Amino acid sequence: MRLIRARAALTGALVAIAGTVAGAVLPAGPAAAGSSQVVLVNPCSGHGQVQPARYDIGCMPSNELVTGLKWTSWRSVAFGRGVLMVNDCTPTCTQGNYIKYPILAVLWRARPWPKHSGQEYFSRLTWVFTGKRPGHAPAAQSFTLPSSGLP
Repeated sequence: MRLIRARAALTGALVAIAGTVAGAVLPAGPAAAGSSQVVLVNPCSGHGQVQPARYDIGCMPSNELVTGLKWTSWRSVAFGRGVLMVNDCTPTCTQGNYIKYPILAVLWRARPWPKHSGQEYFSRLTWVFTGKRPGHAPAAQSFTLPSSGLP
């Protein structure tokens, strides 16, 4: 019963975040006819992606990456679900195992994409754990996303 209440609270938190984000983003007005979709910038290559199935936060593969992404909406705010994979680095990070944590993902705060006239990119990512989560991790985390790839 406690797990059900916790999941309901997390879902409520995600809906509240989404409502706040949508309220902050949507009043800017509808997209112009012929405008392209908002992109998620790949931090490794700097290329824009629409509804990617994978997002490597650290660009290697790193010790944390999101896989299995399935998007239910992709507009000025994007909603999806996937799996956060975290390397336990035991006994070392090169020999460690990845532990899977289910998440809900929200991409938000679309901004003009530098050097890409008329194109926008998502500048924020929030994920909410829907089940188990890494020790000491909060139920939800938000991150600022890059507008370009690594130099």
